Parts: sequence; C-alpha cells; structure tokens
Amino acid sequence: MNKPTIQRHLMALSCVLGIASLGACQTLDEFGAKLNELNDGMGQYAEKTENTGPDLAPASLPDFGIGDAFVYDSGRAIYVEDIKGENFVWNGGGDYLFQTSADFTGPNLEWSYTDKEDRKRSGSASIKEGSESLWPLEYGKMVRISTVSENIDPDTGKTSSYDQWLTCKVPATETVDVPAGTFDTYVIECSRYYKQWWMQTTKWWYAPEIGFYVKRDRSWNSGTDHSEELLTYGPAPAKIPKKARDQLAMTVQTALESNNSGDQERTKVAGLTIAVTPLKTVQTDKGVWCRTYRQELSSHNRTSQQIKSACRTNDGWVIEDEVADKTAVTK
Repeated sequence: MNKPTIQRHLMALSCVLGIASLGACQTLDEFGAKLNELNDGMGQYAEKTENTGPDLAPASLPDFGIGDAFVYDSGRAIYVEDIKGENFVWNGGGDYLFQTSADFTGPNLEWSYTDKEDRKRSGSASIKEGSESLWPLEYGKMVRISTVSENIDPDTGKTSSYDQWLTCKVPATETVDVPAGTFDTYVIECSRYYKQWWMQTTKWWYAPEIGFYVKRDRSWNSGTDHSEELLTYGPAPAKIPKKARDQLAMTVQTALESNNSGDQERTKVAGLTIAVTPLKTVQTDKGVWCRTYRQELSSHNRTSQQIKSACRTNDGWVIEDEVADKTAVTK
C-alpha cells in the first residue's frame, strides 16, 4: 500500500536530518531527487497568497513565424531563422543558433556557437517522459520537469551527459511597464537543479497579448544576475522569407506610385500581413519627387513598423537605405 504523500515527505526529511547515516537511506542521486521532491511537496502545505494581478484567461502555447524578432534593452536581439517541424530555430546574434519548442521556458533542444578561441561549441537537451507541461498557463499552476543534456567537447569531440530538474510555477499575474509598452502578464518562475544543488532561477513576465515575454530576470548559483525588458518586437523586414520580402517590395512600389498620402495599400503572404501608407510627398530642388511612407508587418498578433523614404527614378521608387547600400558597395 502506498504511503500518504506527507508521510513520504517526512520520511525523506528524516534522512536529511540524519545525513550522517545517509547510506542507510539512499544513494546520493536518490537523496538529491528526494530533496527536490520534498521541496516541491512541502509547497503544497505552504500558505497561498492571494493574487492581486489582472484576471487572465488560460494562455496556450505561443506560435512564431520566420522573421519574428524581439529586441531587449540589454542589447540582446533574437529572431526566428527557421522552423523545423514543431520546433523553432532562433538566431541570437552572429553564428549563435539555438532550437526550442514553442515552450520557451524549457531547455534549448539544440545549440551551437563559436567561442572566443574560435572553437565550435554545441550541445542538445531533451525532456524525459513523465515530465509535466506548464501550458496552458494558469495562476497557481506548478509542474516538475526532468531533462537530460549533452555537451560536445570542442577539443576532443567527446560527449558528456547530465540530468537536471526544473521546478516551474505560475505564482502571480502582473501588469508591467516596459519600453515596448504596458502589458498584462503571467509571471513564470523556473528553478533548475543539478542533483540536490540549486543552479539557476529564471523569471519571465509572459504577455498573452503578443505571445512572448516582455521581461526576464535570471539569478545564478555562481555568476552575475541579469535582467532585461522588451524594447521592440514584430517581423523583421530583412529576416522574413524571400517570398514575403518580394511581396513587400512590390507593395511599396504600388503604394508610392498610385496611392495618395494617407491611403493604405494592404496585402497578405504566407501568414504575414503587409500594409504600406504614403505619408508625405515633396519635390527636391533638382525636381526629383520623394515620398515618406510607413510600412507595417503583422504576424501572430505582433506588428513591427518602419518609417522610410524613397525617391522616384526612371526605374521606379528607390528606397533611401537601398541607395546607401549601393553607395557602400561601390567605394
């Protein structure tokens, strides 16, 4: 007959208190697992605080498209470079690539980058069977996730493997102000353990309105704590698929050639909505007509906006930054 949960927790506690006789209780690995289970289990009996944040509907897993980008005030910018089945390949700058599922709170499933010594580093991780999912998000939810990770040594090529625990919870909802705006969010908190040792805790403020986190805090057992807030987000014009980039270019040409100032030109391609609105028309002292316009790219309830200028030539409207690029090439 199974022992009641609280009885099992108290038995584990007795081994913790009698650590000198650890061998009579369990191995070190088992001890670490039991300690984590004890920490999680005793949380059931802790006094629950009342949530004073906004009342939010359960939040399902987010979705992303190629080119979706997020920029934070820490200087970190990430965007979706590719989609492989149900997973997303993110570019974190340079050749740093990492792959995740839609659940950004989980481990990076694959990752690679070149270090300062010009060595290629890579690794992978997976979630073990029996792990629970934190999604859909709801206030008060708590789950336990078991992972296995593998790192490849850049010098020897040998693979090292290690297990970790994640304890994730949704302790509150909160309205937060960040540079990108004001958002109602779910607070998500995940603590990572190696055996019985706490390694790191990450706290996200997830905004269902845009399907991503607008703030993140990270604290470490060893290392520097880190915090960042969202500056801007939405599809990046230079990172969307070629078909979408071509459609954007055509829409800009149509709007500038045919639309009055204030009249919007809209089109859709591959789940991306493109809107181009001429704003102002002027003629230079050399008789060249130029127009300022706004372009908006929208996907998955995320919108990016750019204000640009272009001038009329015999070959159509030439965008100012395209002229700058051509000039740089010819020097």
